[in-house]
Amino acid sequence: MALTANQVYRDYVTDGIPSSGNNKVRKAEIRSLLTGYESIIAAFTSAGGLIYSSKAAIDADLAHAANSMAWVIGDATTANNGVYGKVGASGTGSWTRRSDLPFSFIIASDAGAGTANAIQATTAIPVSGSALVVTNVFEANAGSPVTISFNGGSALTIKSNSGNDIAAGGLTAGMLLFGYVSGSTFRLISDQVSAAIVAAAEAAAAAAAGSASAASTSAAAAAASAAGVSLPAVAANRMLVDNAAGTLRESKTLSETMTILAGAVSGRTSTFSLDNSTLYKARSLKDRWLDSYRLAEELQFTGGGSTATDAAVLQALFNRAKAAGRGEIILPRGDIALEANVFLKNPAATNAIRIVGQGPASTRFLNTSAGQVMFWIGDDADGANKTSGITFEGLGLAAGVAPNDSGSGFFLRNTSRILFKDVFIEGLRNGWSLGVNAGNLNNAVYTRLHNCGCNVPGSSGVAMIRLGSGGILNVGGDAYGWNASGGIVFIEHDNASYNWDGLYVTNQFMEDWLKYVYSHGKGIVNAEWTGGQMDRAAIFFQLQPDSGVSGDNVNWNIHDTQLLGFGVVGKGDYGLLTAHGTGTINNVCFRDNIVKGLTNKGVFTTSGDAVKVHGNQFVNCGNSGTSVLQIDQPPANGVISVTANDIYLGNNAVASNYTYGIDWIGSTNARRKSFGNNVVAGTSGAENGTA
Repeated sequence: MALTANQVYRDYVTDGIPSSGNNKVRKAEIRSLLTGYESIIAAFTSAGGLIYSSKAAIDADLAHAANSMAWVIGDATTANNGVYGKVGASGTGSWTRRSDLPFSFIIASDAGAGTANAIQATTAIPVSGSALVVTNVFEANAGSPVTISFNGGSALTIKSNSGNDIAAGGLTAGMLLFGYVSGSTFRLISDQVSAAIVAAAEAAAAAAAGSASAASTSAAAAAASAAGVSLPAVAANRMLVDNAAGTLRESKTLSETMTILAGAVSGRTSTFSLDNSTLYKARSLKDRWLDSYRLAEELQFTGGGSTATDAAVLQALFNRAKAAGRGEIILPRGDIALEANVFLKNPAATNAIRIVGQGPASTRFLNTSAGQVMFWIGDDADGANKTSGITFEGLGLAAGVAPNDSGSGFFLRNTSRILFKDVFIEGLRNGWSLGVNAGNLNNAVYTRLHNCGCNVPGSSGVAMIRLGSGGILNVGGDAYGWNASGGIVFIEHDNASYNWDGLYVTNQFMEDWLKYVYSHGKGIVNAEWTGGQMDRAAIFFQLQPDSGVSGDNVNWNIHDTQLLGFGVVGKGDYGLLTAHGTGTINNVCFRDNIVKGLTNKGVFTTSGDAVKVHGNQFVNCGNSGTSVLQIDQPPANGVISVTANDIYLGNNAVASNYTYGIDWIGSTNARRKSFGNNVVAGTSGAENGTA
């Protein structure tokens, strides 16, 4: 059987088995391989073989019988060159590329298009494992390994004749490489130039000899110098310090040494003290690092010690950073108990300050009383000069003491551009309060929660995120997960005097909340909830002002998310509930969502000025014997549209649970529209009433 190029130029004696030893190419096998190529070429040309200069030329010439063979060589697109076979009778059909051109050698060119360690070479015909390739080297390589690609193809790792990566300097400018493609490598037949390796070895040897000579000389000099040195006597707890003139060494106490160090850093004498309630620590008046303070280095910091002073220490450190123009406070690992709330304000900020821990599970602040506000941020007294530019990152807040409804993790008043990144709340009822109980419009604005999350057991009378007066809250990023136990609201707006303007929640994953958004105050305007997944809730979205409150919930867009109830009463009752009372429900769009397993209604509009329900899938909803959608009358100038929704029971038997897919309440209303819905009839039918 004729040998192939892969067999002749195989890496090992037994192909694929390194233990058989490196293969040495035999000239007789090479002659046999090339003789076979020459025979094919001779047969081709003797039979009147056809040769074309481009694929366009061969495609234009169909006047040849089926199975005629032809070559394309010289096409500007390298991949088009090759051996072609005619398909179809003369005058019809097409030419199909069958194989590479049977060249024994392919000449490649490295013009420097790549880099020294990632060569890019070009050839006139395609490169394959059946041909040997010779290419020049444009520049010497500086590292290892080195790759080569032909005609923009995949990068192949260049391997030496012995199968090793090319050493740094192993390729020199102008040299020729001779090898072949083997899998993901380009295996050299000629070995790399070893001059660089030899030169490096010689240089290393010379350097080692020089170092040995220098070491001998230095040892002799040191011995001679030591003979004439006079040092102060050894004494306990003292250090040797060069004097100010640099003429001799003096023995100093630790306190004297600290004073000298402080003066060298800050230019002023240090106040050095030891605090028996904590570790012995010393510091200069100016921090050693250029832009950061570290809480663990503060003299009064206890790190959870018996005498808690850490809230006051952190607050003082923040004020010092603000005054000094520092940009960062670094927190240590461990639990930090706060004996009081930390009051942070940065009005008309001239420098942003980042308070950063070692990760939410590694750096945690603990409350010490049930009604404690752990971080109070901002001050109404600053008026138009809002506190801004503060970032909390890589830390957690946890319940050291079981909280009540008065407690809070972060309480923001008169703030702008406050960022929480990688922050996790554990066991607190209220994590964030924004502009709550504020007496002015837009009190807390531009707040961002990025990569945040929580785990909250039990029940609560306050929400995890409570909105008052303000706007633009953005909740996004790859969350740690927002998890509760069914007894707490996730986001709530209850301010009866001021709207919240701008709520944006993106791609969050949540589980087992009482309600996800509950707007029952003056109202939330401009809200978007998109992506992610919500598991279990009594009501997922409730837009319903309290009795006597004129609330406006306007411009809501809830889309491309999942509302999953799992068919358990109290864990998935209503998807979207709207009721405007004396206010307005305007431009609320509920679209392209998957709503599944709700025991009650997927959408329940007791009133709405402009509500659109479009393109949703309602699967196995209303399974406690209610309708899936209940649509009430719009007000005189309002509209409601229900379009292109799918309402069905999934794997359950048809008509086994919900009564109607759509239940229209009241008389026919020209401002209610319904079309394009795919409704599987429930126990009482598909629809009740008319739009």
